Amino acid sequence: MKPEYERNSAVSEVVGEMLMIGLVLILVSVFTASLADYLPSERSPAVTIRMGNDTSGHIVLWHKGGDWVKADSLKVIVSNASSMETYTLKSRPPFTMVPDQQAFDLGGSITVSCGRPILGDEEVVLATDRAVLFSGRTGRER
Repeated sequence: MKPEYERNSAVSEVVGEMLMIGLVLILVSVFTASLADYLPSERSPAVTIRMGNDTSGHIVLWHKGGDWVKADSLKVIVSNASSMETYTLKSRPPFTMVPDQQAFDLGGSITVSCGRPILGDEEVVLATDRAVLFSGRTGRER
């Protein structure tokens, strides 16, 4: 009969391999979980906007440079001391985009028809769900 240590030698090699595989799997999962912290976050678009308005209730925002923005995510907020109105692409016809209806890009414009005279004290904000792209005040047309 063989001694005890000779009969279990094959079992100890299998157990050792299983422990090594388990250790590698644990280390890979820890490394993968911590790797997500080093990925860059999604950045907000940067856009240069020029705004114009007339006293009849039209506000125009021109895209003068920067990133393009999906039209579906845009909203224009017009507010003064007494009211606040939000316009989106779905609130047509007051919200009109030229030339493209899919994206607000260089050379494009957004026209918002407020339906009331512009008094010159309105604040206009162009925003997405994540960021404010532009904020400005209207002025009286002379």
